Amino acid sequence: MRPLYIFFFVAALAGCQTQSAVPFEPVTDRCNSLQYLSKVGMKADDATADAFPPGTRIIKPGTMVTRDHRPDRLNVHVNDNGRIERIDCG
Repeated sequence: MRPLYIFFFVAALAGCQTQSAVPFEPVTDRCNSLQYLSKVGMKADDATADAFPPGTRIIKPGTMVTRDHRPDRLNVHVNDNGRIERIDCG
């Protein structure tokens, strides 16, 4: 009798799962940050000035930046070790 209860319990749990879950939602990339992702991990000093478009912000630890959001501006975040940590828009 016990295996029958387990079967119904498992069947009930299987019916609760959603079938239309999307694992990844595409995001707009107005500053073309995706084309610069290969630079993540490299030393910030090795990235030349012409490696990024004009108006790019290089944000090092302790650098003061404005909080205005400009989706077309590229931000390059550098960590304490002097390596590019992430690249995003804003």
